[in-house]
Formats: sequence, structure tokens, C-alpha cells
Amino acid sequence: MSTETSGLQPQKQALGYWVTAFIFGNLASITVFVALEPDASTDSVVRTSTLGASAFCMWAVFIVVAQRLCAANNITMRNGFGLSITKRDWIIGVPAGLASQLILVNVVTWPFARLFPDSFSFDEVSRRATELTDQAQGLWVVVLVMVVVVGAPIAEEILYRGVLQNGTTALMGVVPGLVTTAAIFALVHFSPVEIPGLFAFALVLGLLRKNSGRLGLPIVTHMAFNAAGLLLVALV
Repeated sequence: MSTETSGLQPQKQALGYWVTAFIFGNLASITVFVALEPDASTDSVVRTSTLGASAFCMWAVFIVVAQRLCAANNITMRNGFGLSITKRDWIIGVPAGLASQLILVNVVTWPFARLFPDSFSFDEVSRRATELTDQAQGLWVVVLVMVVVVGAPIAEEILYRGVLQNGTTALMGVVPGLVTTAAIFALVHFSPVEIPGLFAFALVLGLLRKNSGRLGLPIVTHMAFNAAGLLLVALV
């Protein structure tokens, strides 16, 4: 089953919905962040409570806009994006996510680490995840896991593989659309050292979305990827 034959059909108008969600979602996130961390500097470590609140507001915008896209096409989000998660999604998605985090990212990053050893060292590539895990203590660890392992994969897959990939493949064709979506996904994380790995992983997610025709599989894969990343930095 593919996106071309079921659910929300590819359409160029989806790009406008993605732009709207990205702009207003980030505005909402920044507004909450500034309100909760008025004295934060570039080097400040974000509190887990701030991370959770700002992320929740951003994701809420993402989901509302995605719902409007589906409503404009007289279809529910569940049917339009294939949001249900099946047993098969877990069987395929968990190994795919773990392999992407533990093998794919390292393979893709290795040439850059050889050329720029200081910039692409493990400490630099995992800096953001390390800061998040160091900041979370006690019950805040649960909040961090809910944000990184549960919330982020669901919201990001709806917006990027659901909305953006829909628009790019309709505008450019399947392969250019997948590559463009993966590139945008990597770039909007605003972490240069993570771009190669995130781009490669986003290609995996895009292919899973295309071949399954559903978001359930890439969501589970994304969850496993993020969970492995947090566990990796916690144990090192």
C-alpha cells in the first residue's frame, strides 16, 4: 500500500500547510521559551520543564495544521496519515530505529569525523542529547522520555513525513521529494554536526512512509532511534 493509492493523496498545497505549521509552531515555541527562560543565553542549558512546555506548544500547532489539511480533503488524520501502530510496525520499526542510531549515523558521520575530528567527535555530535539527560533529574527523566521518545517522533512524523513529504513528492516526484524532505528535516534541527546523520535517517523514514503508506512505521522507527540516542549518551 502506498500514499499514491490510499489515505491523503499527494498534493502541492500541502507545502503551504507545512510552511504555516513550521512558522507558527516555532513562534509558539519561542514565545513559551522566552517566557520561561527570560535570562537564557546561547550557552544556557534548557530546563526540562521549559523543553516540555515549548515543545508541547509547537507540536500542538503542527497537529492542528495537519488536521486542517486532512479536513480540507474530507478525511480524518487517522485515515489520511495512517496513524495507527500495528504489531508489524514494532517488529520492523524498533530494529530499524536502533540500527539507524547505532550503525547508520556512525557510518555516515565517519568521513566527516576523519576530516574534522574536533567538530565531529562523539562529544560534539551528542552534545544536545547529553545536555538534556544531564539536566533531567528524578521524575523529570520521565518528562524527558515522553518529550524525546514519544512526543517528538509523533509530531515530527505528522509534519514532515505526513505533510511535507506529501507536498514535495507531489511537486517534484518521489525521489526528489524524499531527498528534499530529508534535507529540510536535517537542516531545521539547527545542529550542523548532526546534519549528515539526520539526513540519512530521514531518508530511511521517508522510504518507510512511502513503502508502507502509513505513518505508524516511521513513528515507531523514530521512537526507537531517539530512545537509543538518549540511552547511549546516558551510558557513556
